[in-house]
Amino acid sequence: MKRSALVTTMGMLGAAFALVGCGKMDGGEFEGSTPTKDTVALVVPAASSTTATTGALSNGAVTVKQGALMGETANDYVLTATLAYVVNTATGAVLGLVKAVTNYPPSSVDGDTGVWGPYTDPLSANTYRLTVTKQAPHVFAWKLDGKGKTADDSAFVTILSGVHTRAVDAAGNPMEGFGSGNFVIDWDAADTLPQHDTNVGQMAFTYSRMSPTATVTNNVTFTNILDNCDPASCKTHGQIFDALYAYAATPGSGGDLQYGATENFVTTTAANETMSVHSRWTKMGDGRTDVQITGGDVGTAVDTSSECWDSNFASVYSALSYDPNDPNVDWGSESSCVFASAALVSLSP
Repeated sequence: MKRSALVTTMGMLGAAFALVGCGKMDGGEFEGSTPTKDTVALVVPAASSTTATTGALSNGAVTVKQGALMGETANDYVLTATLAYVVNTATGAVLGLVKAVTNYPPSSVDGDTGVWGPYTDPLSANTYRLTVTKQAPHVFAWKLDGKGKTADDSAFVTILSGVHTRAVDAAGNPMEGFGSGNFVIDWDAADTLPQHDTNVGQMAFTYSRMSPTATVTNNVTFTNILDNCDPASCKTHGQIFDALYAYAATPGSGGDLQYGATENFVTTTAANETMSVHSRWTKMGDGRTDVQITGGDVGTAVDTSSECWDSNFASVYSALSYDPNDPNVDWGSESSCVFASAALVSLSP
């Protein structure tokens, strides 16, 4: 259930750096036309001891808590940080490359459309082309296409595409790192190129980060992706599955992260279960995670767990519905929780 990063970034996009021209743009019409990694970042309170690793399943039973005891760093806090890490890692480098390209003049401009490339790195079997079209004063459609370097231009396939509305300040000037929109990373399309990584499926974003003080929302849908968690500790490694993220946070006021996935979490049989995670935290960093799992080997029952942590991310309360008397997974008083009661969600992809 608690996994390492589900996905890796698209390594073949490194060649996109070479699409840039000579000399940075200065207020050009395409400035801020695509989202940045900051625009879609999921931010949760950080603990220096937190690592982007998660637990797994044990002996065919759902194991929501592993190792942490009262007063130690809460496992469900680590889970929350890891879910954010998955999204940030999968998109940060990709959007960083796109932003690096659009910081420079396009190779050609035709009306409201700018094109960077096509370009082929000398050691790459792939050719790339970035196209941005201005649809309205602050609205841009953009896409990154790729093909085999010896193929005809008709062979270009779109591996990244979206629509971005840039945020503007009171004077009407674009604010870098802010905006709203949507985009899709299509690993299946990328897999048709001569050089590609091992990812499969699609990752679709809908996001909004309009100002430094506005509520940030980011909803992500994973479709038919590969679970790349550590095979040594994760029984879901290598499975193809769907997942959903729903994130909302207001700067200075805490946040809310929901996650749902359908996978073979309980490995008694090959049946898939649906797991839903709901994490909440305050501006001080203390928070609560409530988890439910149902279907598959769990059947019509709903197995639940809850864990709360303080502002130092230390566990103060833990409870499992399916093993309520085990001192290794149940401790503390719910009155210690910053959120007084469970808020279970059913997020089924």
